[in-house]
Amino acid sequence: MTRDEFRKGIADAFVSVLTEKGLSWKKEWSGVGSAPQNAVTKAFYRGCNAFWLSLIAMSNGYSDPRWVTMVQIMDKQGKYHPKEKWHLKAGSKASYVEYWYPFDLKNKKALTWDDLRTELSNGRKEDEFRLSTKYTPVFNACDVEGMPSLQIDTNPDVKMDDLISRISNGMSVRILLDGGDSAYYSPRLDEIHLPKPEVFESEYAFNSTALHELAHSTGHTSRLNRAQTGIYGLDTYAYEELVAEMASCFMGFDLKVEPSEKHIQNHKAYVQAWIKGIQEKPETLLHAIKDAQAAANYMDWRAGLISAKEYVDASRTVIEIRPKVQSRER
Repeated sequence: MTRDEFRKGIADAFVSVLTEKGLSWKKEWSGVGSAPQNAVTKAFYRGCNAFWLSLIAMSNGYSDPRWVTMVQIMDKQGKYHPKEKWHLKAGSKASYVEYWYPFDLKNKKALTWDDLRTELSNGRKEDEFRLSTKYTPVFNACDVEGMPSLQIDTNPDVKMDDLISRISNGMSVRILLDGGDSAYYSPRLDEIHLPKPEVFESEYAFNSTALHELAHSTGHTSRLNRAQTGIYGLDTYAYEELVAEMASCFMGFDLKVEPSEKHIQNHKAYVQAWIKGIQEKPETLLHAIKDAQAAANYMDWRAGLISAKEYVDASRTVIEIRPKVQSRER
């Protein structure tokens, strides 16, 4: 199979997502990254609490995203960590998180959210309750002795494909493997940030994610100059995600590790999720496929897979897509 035949087949597969039933995309790395969470309940902090604890972690240089309360540290009844003794390091300072909870005005007591739902289902009125707030001190795991180290499933066999390095060097786009739980391209800095390779499920998962972000970087003003000013939730943002995901899949032909059917289905699920934000279907998808082809051709050239003349010739060739496509009813 040639590269062009491979990409034609992939393009047809993406067109089919308009008529396929709902697919489910799965993130293919397991690092908890920097998202703050409670070490005992495993619940992630949300909203202003997550933002505040992330700032504290950055300013104090905490490498562990876990936080605990003093009650959880002391564990007097032995229900949180019965076989372990935790001790707060001397001089450690607390950070405070905000908790909202329902208060029963009639019975003068605090309730859980489940309690509130039960009371309302039993016929009580909403105005019989009000929201109250409390502030609870929490401590980072780095300040707690005796806690087990953070466990993250790793796959040490995952390596960066030579293709990724060649594209990165050819386009002068830095790739920073600085960990965390996010993969993203910064247009302002013209650089890519990825989780560490070993937290990905497979070598293909890591390298296709890198290709996705490299595809975003082709839209920079110094390269193909695609619009990248879209705000999350708007059509322009969704369109760029479609282009990057399809371009990364096109580039999979040149990776050492071939995509499995599971990987292809995950690519399609990702595209299907983003196309929900685009109203002009299927024409917009077909246009995105052409932009993805252009991005893949550009990466081919910068990676040294094709010559400058071959790149110019490839830019004049458009993938022929099956013309008859019906939109999926919503």
